Amino acid sequence: MLKNIISFGIYLIVFSLPLYLLKVKILGIPFTVSELMVYGVFALCLFQKVQCFRPPNFLKKLKETGYFYPILLIFAGFTISTLFSSDIQTSAGIWKSWLISPLLFFIIFIDIIKDRTQIKKSLIASTLSGAGVALISLWHWFSGDLTFDGRLKAFYLSPNHLAMYLAPILILSLALWQFAKNKYQKILLVTGYWLLVVIIYLTYSYGAWLGLIGAGVFIFLSLRATPKKFFLLCFLIILLFILIFSQFQTQKAQNLFNFSRSSLESRLMIWRAAVEIIKDQPLIGIGPGTFQKYYLKYQSEFGPYLEWAAPQPHNLFLAFWLQTGLIGLIGFIWLLFLFFRTNFKRLRITRYPLRITLIAAMIYILIHGLVDATYWKNDLSMIFWLIMALSYTTIHLSYSRKTNNLLEEKEKFL
Repeated sequence: MLKNIISFGIYLIVFSLPLYLLKVKILGIPFTVSELMVYGVFALCLFQKVQCFRPPNFLKKLKETGYFYPILLIFAGFTISTLFSSDIQTSAGIWKSWLISPLLFFIIFIDIIKDRTQIKKSLIASTLSGAGVALISLWHWFSGDLTFDGRLKAFYLSPNHLAMYLAPILILSLALWQFAKNKYQKILLVTGYWLLVVIIYLTYSYGAWLGLIGAGVFIFLSLRATPKKFFLLCFLIILLFILIFSQFQTQKAQNLFNFSRSSLESRLMIWRAAVEIIKDQPLIGIGPGTFQKYYLKYQSEFGPYLEWAAPQPHNLFLAFWLQTGLIGLIGFIWLLFLFFRTNFKRLRITRYPLRITLIAAMIYILIHGLVDATYWKNDLSMIFWLIMALSYTTIHLSYSRKTNNLLEEKEKFL
């Protein structure tokens, strides 16, 4: 009974990721609602083990994943950078929310989620969360609640934040197709896919679009060659050309070629400032959440900034180096290397649909991460560790030999 409650708690956490926007204070310490849910489920997990007279084996479980040492480096880099931060209160809050809470979720997930049914429910929770956000965003669109340049951001701080949350969910939700048993479920899924696509389109986040294109290319290269695949590919190529041509006359697209005032030029300026900051503090970084302060401090070394508000350096790897130091960056790159090596090795054995979408989701995070910090937010850090947890669980599914053989024969994607 308690195990079922814990499992439900995990699904609820995945579904409720946007609730990080709701904050409460306990004993003067700020917490987000999604954080408190993680801590609550983790406490239940501990209680279950004590109740069953089993010592907590979380450390052993982490070592079994093969990710223990890179995670240790990320933890060490994050912690050291926080301790030496010029704003330890801000850095400690980010350390708690963007490292400890997601890591605890990762540990709970790999300890509890062990079979295909549980994986399916996790994907459903994620997809429903994305669909819920998309429906609310649609209401914002029809209400005319847009940014000054006509982009959709809904209740997020920026259109990019909305796109960065929905895009990996869209990719992961594709794996649910294998579980659709009748045409009504397939119609519901296709409707959900298009809803997410439309909302991501309305954000006009070119980084998200580029990341999705990269993920889509990988998915198509991974699929078995069939006539259906060929026609679907043609349809998507036509759709892509329509998408590109639709942007030629927009102000945002034209600004890309206005190198004196474009968003690309603004990012180049931010990256140059980030590199200068790294040169001065390459080992331990500057502390999580302090980039804006240092960015403004270094302004005297450059011409007038095109963008003065820059809480993050608009690059995933620069963000890790600055906010977790060189140790954390090495751990992050090592973790990514292990993720891709393990999943590509398994992909050569069997084209399990979820494994394809997990790799595609990580490809999206890295491509979009070239121009945005696709980890450095409460919900985005949780999605990153959800992908890592699903990767481990998928690889270590325990089936009978007969079930395994049947699955290998029947595994198909789309």
